[in-house]
This record gives sequence, structure tokens and C-alpha cells, in this order.
Amino acid sequence: MNKSLILIILFIFLLIGGLYFIKPAALEQSVNKEELFILDSPMKSGSALFQLYPDKPSVPDIIIKDEEDNILTLDDIMSRNNGQSLLVNFWATWCVPCREEMPELDALQAERGGDDFKVIIISVDRGGLEASRTFLDNIGIKNLDLYYDEKGMLARKMKTIGYPTTVLINKSGHQFGLLTGPAHWNSPRAHNLIDRLVADQ
Repeated sequence: MNKSLILIILFIFLLIGGLYFIKPAALEQSVNKEELFILDSPMKSGSALFQLYPDKPSVPDIIIKDEEDNILTLDDIMSRNNGQSLLVNFWATWCVPCREEMPELDALQAERGGDDFKVIIISVDRGGLEASRTFLDNIGIKNLDLYYDEKGMLARKMKTIGYPTTVLINKSGHQFGLLTGPAHWNSPRAHNLIDRLVADQ
């Protein structure tokens, strides 16, 4: 192999490596670092950036469905549970990272779910609640309440740009922050973030 070809290959590897780190770096530069919280991620980068919302917008008043076909809003869910903080995960069965992340969310609910905190998952799957429930049953998910955002209206209003997207909501019904992409939600870093959420007013 001649020297020119070796140099070209090295350049390509360096270019790929640079592109690999552009997205996280760009995100860090686009927001105040005080508004970021680093979580562990199953992605190759090993980390995910959760963006904290300094203005804490209200939860949109958009309806979704539960598995009994009841129509309700996120505010309704919080009211039913006396103002719990929520982790709301938007997902679909065709989304590979969503599928990989789901057991972590199930484990988080089993470990941290209680009077002050709850994990809920909202499917945007075209197959509806039935397809989503079948998938969850097949992989042994036991602790998560499932809801359905049929047209993805709530997901879009809450600034999802891909799936999975996870939004944390404080007990006052305001959005605490957002993460696009999968994360290790049942990890020490994630538990620290949940502690901050639960303490938030």
C-alpha cells in the first residue's frame, strides 16, 4: 500500500471521528452549560445531553388515550396521582433505540416510582395501543403505564425531533427538560437527575 493511499485512509478516519463529535459539541455551544445534564447512553458516544429548561414551560393541553380508550391529558394524569413528577417517554415499536431503552425505563419505575415520581410511556406507533402493548408484553415490561398519542400532536408540541424523546415534568405541571435519544435511565446519573426533578417546585 503506497504512502498516498495510507494518508487518504487516515484522513477519512479523522474526518469521520470529527463528525462523530460535532453534534454533542454543537449542542453544548448552542445552550448555556448550566442548562445541560450529562447522562450515560447506549450510543457509541457513551453520553446523552439532557437539556434543562430555565423557563419551565407549561405542559400542553393536548389529549391522549389510555389503554381503556379514555381520553385525557398529562395534567389529568398528574391530578390522578396527586401531583407526581413525571418522566414522559415518547416512543414507537419500529424505533430500535426505543426498544433498547424500554427495559431501563421499566427498571427505573420499579426502583423509583412512588408517590412523588412516575414513569409513563406514550406510543406514537401507527399500529396503535394494541401493537405497542404486544411488544411490551413480549419483552417482559411490567411496570409502565402505556398511553397513545395517535397523531403525534402532543409529541410535536413538546418539541420532539426524533424518537425516543423523554420529557421530565415537575409536580407543578411544568416541563423540567428534554432529552432526544436513548439513555441509561436506571443509572446513578439518571437517579441524580430524578432527585433534582422531584425537589423542583
